[in-house]
Amino acid sequence: MKKNYKILSVSLIAIAINSANAQCPTPTLVTATPSVICAGSTTSLNATAVGASINWFTAPVGGVSLGTSASGANFSISPVTTTTYYAGSASSAVSSLTFAYTGAVQSYTVPAGVTSVTVDAYGAAGYGALGYGGRVQAVYPVTAGAVLQIKVGGAGTETLGGYNGGGDAGANVGYGSGGGASDIRLTPYALADRVIVAGGGGGTGSNCGTNTAEGGDGGGLIGGSGCVYSCSDCQYTGAGGTQFAGGISGPTAHGSCTGNQNGSLGQGGSNTTAGYGTGGGGGYYGGGSGCFEGAGGGSSFTAITATGVIHTPGVRVGNGQVILTLNNPCASAIRTAVLVTVNATPTVSVTSGAICAGGSYTMVASGAGTYTYSGGSAVVTPTANTSYSVTGTSTLGCVGSNTAVSSVTVNANPTVAASTSNSLICVGQSVVLTASTSATSYTWNTGATTMSVSVSPTVTSTYTVNVSNATACVASSTVIVTVSPCTGINEILENAVSVYPNPANGVINVDLTSELTKNSTLEVYDALGKLVVKQVLANELNSINISTLSNGIYTFKVLNNSKLVKMGKL
Repeated sequence: MKKNYKILSVSLIAIAINSANAQCPTPTLVTATPSVICAGSTTSLNATAVGASINWFTAPVGGVSLGTSASGANFSISPVTTTTYYAGSASSAVSSLTFAYTGAVQSYTVPAGVTSVTVDAYGAAGYGALGYGGRVQAVYPVTAGAVLQIKVGGAGTETLGGYNGGGDAGANVGYGSGGGASDIRLTPYALADRVIVAGGGGGTGSNCGTNTAEGGDGGGLIGGSGCVYSCSDCQYTGAGGTQFAGGISGPTAHGSCTGNQNGSLGQGGSNTTAGYGTGGGGGYYGGGSGCFEGAGGGSSFTAITATGVIHTPGVRVGNGQVILTLNNPCASAIRTAVLVTVNATPTVSVTSGAICAGGSYTMVASGAGTYTYSGGSAVVTPTANTSYSVTGTSTLGCVGSNTAVSSVTVNANPTVAASTSNSLICVGQSVVLTASTSATSYTWNTGATTMSVSVSPTVTSTYTVNVSNATACVASSTVIVTVSPCTGINEILENAVSVYPNPANGVINVDLTSELTKNSTLEVYDALGKLVVKQVLANELNSINISTLSNGIYTFKVLNNSKLVKMGKL
């Protein structure tokens, strides 16, 4: 009755676990940092769901996950438009976990959403021939947050039983200890709290030849007895454990077998007689020890709530192993929303243009609220063709991602020099004004629009010509025509004066008739009408040095008794 009570208590624990309804929690603390961004920028989504991971969606139901983050971890996203994101929780468990032998207790916390685990457990082998560990396959119900304790059996050695219930053997070479069982336990993790057990194999004896008195295989509802394959008498072998009791040890009638022990709950029987004993395998109930011959294997076990149970005895060599496959991963029924507002970045455009040398250009930008110019200002005065970059910032603080470029072309100005056929004339005379340039248009202040124009001023006058070239760049030049009334000119005496060479080359000669050698003077004026040379002419042949004058157009006057006799152009 006591043994049946233990089995019932384990079953009640398993039933309590199965009744829990594991759910993935609805995500909380769902945030976007920052929640308002500019297009092309990145924000971090974050949500919390204890024991689960977070799947991110753009729809409240259905749709494809954008990605997964751990609970409380950031998930980076770069939306291009205002978007509502939805956080849903899901099981963060991996699909399969393998627990190898460590010689110590191992623990595993059932993640959110996992309602059952598929178990594939192997007990460890005993030392020597055969005596292999058993295998248990089953589906076992669990609840999220439950902490499973897992013990993986160790293989038996010549003298010491394997971890988790393997029985010890004597010290003589050729005798072996039992392998430990592998099991899964629930709190409070005592032997009565085991829900899955894979039995360990028994140790080998030598009564039928060294290493041929095999240990019994572990596993199955009843563990295997030792020496069942090659030993004919099997009189000192240990029996396998069952679902209700440990395996019976070999007979103690032989004087060397007085140390035999039966198996017990979770423990294989040991042999305390040095040199002759074999250890039983650990299991739900352990196998009995043997003397000279193999010990019994431990039995396997599954709680009544396990389904799809398969017992396979004698399949594991060496240490045991436990593999858990997680079933029924969850997804939360409700997704929690968070809004990310995306402000558009401005698309900036700017005008390009052309200026004439020395001029300035004003760039006109559009598409944003404020602008930044690479030249520091919208008004530029380049001396050569130049490109300027312009960036814009919207009224919401978003900076444009494509920089606009303004190209300013600098066109050359035309060159012009206005000249006159005679800078000093008498009233009534005409002169020809000429603009020397390769311009495309001409405009004189007289209204004329030709390169050359004839004028007849009655007073000293200034003439200006404005010219433009093919790129509409302009230039101007002025010329002064001095007008003399020429009152009292003696036309007869005019022919009595000769001035040469013309153009002059540094010296001018003035020849006079004899009657003009008295009271005659030479006056020379520059293009602006300024008197630059004044020389008395006292001889019939006079040479005047004008080499100090700059190259240019000059006008001369020959006067006699202050009356104009002759004038002309040098």
